[in-house]
Amino acid sequence: MDNNRVFKNSDDFERTIKEYLKQGKARLDNDLSGTREAIRLIAKDRIKDFIKVMDKGLDQAERDFLCALIVSSMHQSFCYGYGIGKLEGTTSRKIYL
Repeated sequence: MDNNRVFKNSDDFERTIKEYLKQGKARLDNDLSGTREAIRLIAKDRIKDFIKVMDKGLDQAERDFLCALIVSSMHQSFCYGYGIGKLEGTTSRKIYL
């Protein structure tokens, strides 16, 4: 790919960012098991902080749901960061969403 590539239309941009998002998810699922584990541990710490701040107990099902929500949000953030970083490297331009 040419470093000075400019996207001709939004479809080209969307197609490219979707491909990079898939690559980020694949890297997180396959190559970065340590990062996945760190995300899970951070989510558990955040749940403990939430319980302390809210001064409210959560049963196991509620904790599991909140943990899954936090983990999926962090996975999504990782994938977007990976995709945007790769896109910026390809185009040599800052990308703002």
